[in-house]
Amino acid sequence: MKKMVIKIVLAVMLIGVFVFGGLTIMNRQQISSDLKSAHQAIDGQQWSAAKRKYTNVQKKAPSAESRTALQQLNLLIAGDKASQKKDYQSAVSQYQAALRVDDGLKRINRQIKKVLPKLEALHKKATQVKKASSTEAGATANDKIKDSSKASVSSDTQSSSHWSEASSSSEAINHGDLANAYQFSASDVAAARSELKASFNNVDQYDDETIKRVMAMSLLNQTSLETAYSNGGWAGTSH
Repeated sequence: MKKMVIKIVLAVMLIGVFVFGGLTIMNRQQISSDLKSAHQAIDGQQWSAAKRKYTNVQKKAPSAESRTALQQLNLLIAGDKASQKKDYQSAVSQYQAALRVDDGLKRINRQIKKVLPKLEALHKKATQVKKASSTEAGATANDKIKDSSKASVSSDTQSSSHWSEASSSSEAINHGDLANAYQFSASDVAAARSELKASFNNVDQYDDETIKRVMAMSLLNQTSLETAYSNGGWAGTSH
């Protein structure tokens, strides 16, 4: 009877060894398969797919490689999301951060270096377009201000004479009614505000009535909007 029990125990132990060994082999095979798929996804710049595979690997057999890969991949995924929103500055920053990760994977770094120059070019182009649009908006504002001035002069000669005299008087120029000296439209004011913001960082502190005063001073004194803004004291004060 005792020998029988020993045989049964040994048999159970052998079965356990075989089962455990089989599971271990299967687990290793799965890890190897996931790593292979992750590498293929990285080579194809498919960051999300690579992240899923590395996440599986990290759960089964945590390692420095999978931990570092996940850190880089999270940054790259965030960079792609920013790029889709045309926020190229943020996209470039995320990719650069991924490239600076300590002991970053060479396979991932190679792909980053392929994509990063393209993102930097898109960021540069977007910046140039934005700058050109701002300049064009400023030019349009000046043209509209000039047209408004001509219309005001032709329709009310007496009023024009009065404001011409007021241009030489600091007290008159700063009068509250100056904002109503010309018939500025909302688009005129928006364009003028855009031009001023290119030179001053406190423009948004002032309401549209103040911007109209600046525009009127520009016309009356025959100066640029920037000069009128500075001479009127708005550039160096808080509202």
